[in-house]
Amino acid sequence: MKKICYFINSDWYFELHWVERALAAKAAGYEIHVVSHFIGDDIRKKLTEKGFLCHNSFVSEQSINPLSFLGSWVKVWRLLKKIEPDVLHCITIKPCLMGGVFARFYNKPIILGFVGLGRVFMDNGFLMSVIRFFTLRAYNYIFKNKRCLLAFEHESDREKLLALSHAKKQQTVVIDGAGINPNIYHYSLEVNREKPIVLFASRLLWSKGLGDLVEVKRRLAAKGVDFELNVAGILSAGDADAIPLSQIESWHQQGVINWLGRCNDVYSLIKAANVVALPSTYSEGVPRILLEAASVGRACIAYDVGGCQSLIIDEYTGSLVEKRNVELLAKKLEELLVSPAKRIEMGVRSRERIESKFASSLIINDTLKLYQRAITAVNY
Repeated sequence: MKKICYFINSDWYFELHWVERALAAKAAGYEIHVVSHFIGDDIRKKLTEKGFLCHNSFVSEQSINPLSFLGSWVKVWRLLKKIEPDVLHCITIKPCLMGGVFARFYNKPIILGFVGLGRVFMDNGFLMSVIRFFTLRAYNYIFKNKRCLLAFEHESDREKLLALSHAKKQQTVVIDGAGINPNIYHYSLEVNREKPIVLFASRLLWSKGLGDLVEVKRRLAAKGVDFELNVAGILSAGDADAIPLSQIESWHQQGVINWLGRCNDVYSLIKAANVVALPSTYSEGVPRILLEAASVGRACIAYDVGGCQSLIIDEYTGSLVEKRNVELLAKKLEELLVSPAKRIEMGVRSRERIESKFASSLIINDTLKLYQRAITAVNY
């Protein structure tokens, strides 16, 4: 039995975005290994019950301590040697670096999954510029592996990394995000409310855009345009970009947002909403919240960055706004709030776009083809 090993930074991210594809690979006859930073036993137990073999990487998501990185790398190297995967599928930057060097050294088939390029390619501060310099040189070494494939979630990330590195286009592929199952996220007509609901559901990082939405809420309130801003999300206390819980609670007490905390039933929040907003400047793949919202038939508004831009067709399936243009964000959100008919039309078209391009069945099929290509190809 051929082995596929997923090496990913965090357990919750694998559970949220990759389980469906891993189950499809298992059903296709592969033995599935998951190497991740498992925090507690809850997620690990659920994955084990699905038939996956789980291994703790102890790789810290947020740490940029080089000694910690090297120590984790040694442990992961030994672990990967023990597993001996037929295909190593690395997702996010640290696994791509650690697994990439391992695969280059042993001439192993590897898929590097770029679910967005991350803050290393977004932040132009001195420290991140230094990290980016060394990351690109490591990538150039890794990409020389003739059995290395690069999988992106949208074209803009592919073009950016091709321009910055020595990667060759023939070793790259674009697969449109994680996909969404339209048979689970059913279309529903929105409830037309006197006070519309705008939903923001994401990790609570400043770069995800909640601060801009709060500013928009205040600007529109001053004009007499009122809406309820529902906020659900995951706190990221150890992240330098995290919005402090005290700030979230302050906005809630002021009545600027309706803080819902972490929610396991985002589907119900989307159905209750009239608009879903994600004015993110983060360098990410296709955001799951926008996939879910589009499948349910909700108009979405977002900044015109990579993954958002690949999903939303401006003024057709939703609204795209120039990055960090809060004035335009307020204007285009107001247009959606005062026009239920426009929102409904956009929602119908969004659902059609999900079914034709972003359905999980299509993504799974492309992913299984990629595994077959990785196993059978002598080089890219």
